[in-house]
Amino acid sequence: MSSVPGYNPLGVGGNLVSYPSTNLVSYPSTYQGVKGYSSASPAVPQGNVTFRAQPGASDKKRNKGSGRNLPKTLRVFTCADKHPIQALKELRADAQFEVMCTYQTNTGAAIVVNTTIDKVVYQGEGVSGQIARTIAAHKALMGMNAADHSMLKQVVDYEEQKKLVMERISIWQEMQAKKEEKRLEHEKLESEAVQKKADRKLNAEENKTTKENEPKQANKKKKKNNGTSSAVEGAMFLDYGHLIQKYGPDVSETTTQLEEKTDAGWFQFNCVLTVQGFSFESTCTSKKGARNKAVDLAHAEFTVHPPPVVNEKKRKLPNNKRSAEGEEPIEPVEFQDKLAEKCWKFVSEQTEAIIPALKTRRNLVVVVKVEGKDELESCEIVSFGSGTLLIKKENMTCDGTVINDSTGESLALRAFRRYLLDQVEMCLTGKTSIYTKDRTGGKCSLKKAVKFYLYTNSCPMGDCRAVNTQPLTEQMETDTEQSTEPTSEVNPEPMETGDSSAKPLKTKNWVPRKKCELENLGKITFFLANSEFGSSETTALYSEEKSHCVVSPSDKLAVRQVSGVQGSILFSVSNPVYISHYFINRSFNELAISRALNLRVKGAKIPSGKDAPVQPQFTKVAWKATRIAEKRTKWGLIWAKNHEVEILYTPQGKQFHKDKQEETALQGDLTQYLAPSEYCTKALFTAYVNVCKKTKKAYPQKYSVAKSANTRYRQVKTSVLSHLKDSGFGDWSVNPCKPDY
Repeated sequence: MSSVPGYNPLGVGGNLVSYPSTNLVSYPSTYQGVKGYSSASPAVPQGNVTFRAQPGASDKKRNKGSGRNLPKTLRVFTCADKHPIQALKELRADAQFEVMCTYQTNTGAAIVVNTTIDKVVYQGEGVSGQIARTIAAHKALMGMNAADHSMLKQVVDYEEQKKLVMERISIWQEMQAKKEEKRLEHEKLESEAVQKKADRKLNAEENKTTKENEPKQANKKKKKNNGTSSAVEGAMFLDYGHLIQKYGPDVSETTTQLEEKTDAGWFQFNCVLTVQGFSFESTCTSKKGARNKAVDLAHAEFTVHPPPVVNEKKRKLPNNKRSAEGEEPIEPVEFQDKLAEKCWKFVSEQTEAIIPALKTRRNLVVVVKVEGKDELESCEIVSFGSGTLLIKKENMTCDGTVINDSTGESLALRAFRRYLLDQVEMCLTGKTSIYTKDRTGGKCSLKKAVKFYLYTNSCPMGDCRAVNTQPLTEQMETDTEQSTEPTSEVNPEPMETGDSSAKPLKTKNWVPRKKCELENLGKITFFLANSEFGSSETTALYSEEKSHCVVSPSDKLAVRQVSGVQGSILFSVSNPVYISHYFINRSFNELAISRALNLRVKGAKIPSGKDAPVQPQFTKVAWKATRIAEKRTKWGLIWAKNHEVEILYTPQGKQFHKDKQEETALQGDLTQYLAPSEYCTKALFTAYVNVCKKTKKAYPQKYSVAKSANTRYRQVKTSVLSHLKDSGFGDWSVNPCKPDY
């Protein structure tokens, strides 16, 4: 151990212990030059060392009160049968130990301790501080040639300690070498990343400069999936899809491989494209190339001489481009389209002060009150919600201060219950309301002319989107025949403007991106958990490892379609309230959504009561708002009439302060900007208690009591969940955080 300073331990008896020579151990330069015991050390006391005893060491009783200074007693020092540290302290009371370095490893530590006696440094090494001090003291006593040092207590196996120390120092050196290697690798990766970022920035600046210097082109090329089409003079860069859209559907193509090859030996393909009886022929070395050439010829010909049928489709422009280009926007004609436009305009007005990053309005759901006929003047928006994600599992609580489900459907109905509570209070206090007092049961009932519609810009996630092309079972077919006739055909043609005749709707088979297995139709599905967002936007059958504990919006809407959307808290003051009509802004399968929200819960044994469940209707909305970026977001929106719009941070289920909407506040830890929502369950229960106190009605002291009370609402919900389980559709979710307030 020549490279370890001062590492020259002495064995018992004063002989030097030789260690194998190695260069693996390297102490810090601070400890270089530490000396051990050797023949060249300064002279130290030899033989028995004596010291004077303290005064009064003789018999105190005999000399008590004599008043004379008696002779002082001398005592002979010996190391025999003493602990090395004890012996050193008796010999040299000023001896001190100093920890020079510690080598910490996974298997334990190796500690080096020094003690200096008469300017001579003695070093001890061991797996603990006590052992290292013991060895250092032993070396010092041997180096001082203290009396009977060979008879010291053998409290440590010096050879074993030497072996352990050597092993642990070697392990420590290997660990340090690996850390250094990782550090160098990390620095290399960081430097490469910085270089790549600089290169991308430089390329972006060069491309920007190039584009600015290039002359502007009238027609901008678009990325196409049908191969690259060559430019045709006097025509747009149009592909096969544009041809079918504008001149279809009477379009066919026939591609054959020719026997003769090119001069270079390539195969040739001949494509004959027929559009409304007009044929265009071309040859190329690939099938796509031959077809694209024929497409170019067709576009060039039809630009000069159009065919008999041309499908002109008006394009809806953003608001900032309509006046500049002089094109009028497409106006909605049907009631459902006017209602959708009204919902979007209203939400845009309510969220005007919110920055765009917090109001993507993906999965927007609006609850509309209709009093009287289905006319736009009779419609009033009472609540809306927007969102697609759930709270993180670890952020769920039992005190009701967080919102677990931040999907658009759940938020809109949560805000709707807040609106209903306000209307109940107005009814009970004698003000104008949608309710009338029920004198027999002490509850409030909706006026006969009042009904509620639900508009959504996407089909609810879950079983509403579960489609299989195989035929339905006999029982399901029977239930379908007994259900209400569809209010609109599936996937209608694009909406016509007011100055042109409407086209008849054509029934089309809507094919989903991913078909569902026949045995999984109607089953309860759960959101998949996600460590970053709380959940994904995908639902599937329950899996203990992957699933969240919240069911899909389709399952929740199905149960509430029978038990009512007013919930368990309001059931003591309000009779059931139902959604009677769904307006959906995207393509959906009529049979799938009817099964998900009606047919699969239709057979539940419901206790008799005053209000029977309403069979919902479903209508496709053709009008579309300005397209919003389709990206997953952690933000949600919730609003109820006579209340403020709240921005929700969905991973934690709390509202985000409006005055912190700067882009800088959206980075990092947002906990300091979050607070419990006004629409959370605890806030709703507190408002309910205040209404009961104000109107002198009895109320449960805790929310957990109100939720589990044996009311008709609880009986209906239990019956529906039992029916789903008995029908093989699966078990309902169990919230791991039971309410305790």
